[in-house]
Amino acid sequence: MAALKDLRFNEDEDGELPELLTGQEDDLQQILSRVRTDGGVNIVSEDKISRSNLQGGVEGLGKRGKIPVTIITGYLGSGKSTLLEMIALKGSDRKIAVILNEFGQSSEIEKAMTIRNGGASYEEWLDLGNGCLCCSLQNVGVKAIENMIERSPGRIDYILLETSGIADPAPISKMFWQDEGLNSNVYIDGIVTVLDCEHIARCLDDKPESEWHGSTVVLEDNLTIAHYQIAMADRIVMNKFDKVEGDLERITELEERVRGINAEAPLFYAKFGDLPLDQILDLHAFDATGFTNSSLAQQRATVHDPRMTTVTVNFRYLKDEQEFDRFLKDFLQTLLWRSFGASREDGRSSLGTKMDWEIQRTKALILIGNQRNAQAKVIQGVRDTYDVLPGTFSPEMAGCKVVLIGKYLDQERIADLLNEVLA
Repeated sequence: MAALKDLRFNEDEDGELPELLTGQEDDLQQILSRVRTDGGVNIVSEDKISRSNLQGGVEGLGKRGKIPVTIITGYLGSGKSTLLEMIALKGSDRKIAVILNEFGQSSEIEKAMTIRNGGASYEEWLDLGNGCLCCSLQNVGVKAIENMIERSPGRIDYILLETSGIADPAPISKMFWQDEGLNSNVYIDGIVTVLDCEHIARCLDDKPESEWHGSTVVLEDNLTIAHYQIAMADRIVMNKFDKVEGDLERITELEERVRGINAEAPLFYAKFGDLPLDQILDLHAFDATGFTNSSLAQQRATVHDPRMTTVTVNFRYLKDEQEFDRFLKDFLQTLLWRSFGASREDGRSSLGTKMDWEIQRTKALILIGNQRNAQAKVIQGVRDTYDVLPGTFSPEMAGCKVVLIGKYLDQERIADLLNEVLA
């Protein structure tokens, strides 16, 4: 905020006109240095300017004042660490902190950061240059990362968090998402799943108890950890493309299998983890930014994996807020919470008495009104948790849409339930 001068300018009294502000000034001192005090009258006091600057910085930045976290997940050996090493080595104009949550014998970065004393692990920073920092955290939680940021003021403006290769990313993403509204200084930007082109088919076909890269992975419902990691993805990186790039038939088969699980997430191919940063940063996957009707489930899968798949339901504009409330309580909450004992108040449901599926991700665009004038709402959900966000309406939007990614989803039964609710 600039200090305004009295418009009654007198050349003899005030001398030359003061230098104009460019809008590029970074702080109060730069602004005040350009304010003349040789006779003109400051309409706004310096104290008020300072307080307004502070308040405007907090309110104006909004989510931009927080540090985004992108979760990097993927099965063991998919190339997550290689991707992060490439990011660190290439550098960026951003101050990126890379948090590694598993350690191996192949990565010099990981070995350099592993410090043990009496069996205890400690946080350790490794400055790689190019504006990129790496660290390891024994307990990767929101509070631990917040404390890390507070101890490193000005050193971080983006965080990449690598999960364990045998970890389900849903609990981690919920942890950041739910803390966002509690004055946290971080927010989840999105989930990037890294897949190994050479071995992803084997990962998806693992037996209920599998030995993979030296670790025993216990699976349930004929689903592998890879299924969950793909289902939760906002971006999918098909790494080690050099292993299959000459085999068009195999590439097509791999794409169909991945799309059969998650038909929404954009898919990128990479060699040795090398890809542009804008493909994995600033996704805004958990808010309403850039979220439109046409962006939902643009990719259509031709092969569906019945164990984990994407279901898309299109339906008409909702009439009013009362109908939207019914949609939430009788449709969405029934789908998400039925396995926890929730049921519709009237007892009617086409789902039967037992919920035999589990939803991993929910995304929806809800339009209330008509095609000329409507209120848009965006729904984002992870498993049993969801949030309703204000959206942006456009007359080109044909109607409402819900995208569900989860295990053993039944498109017909889900559509029947929605028809009951909106009848």
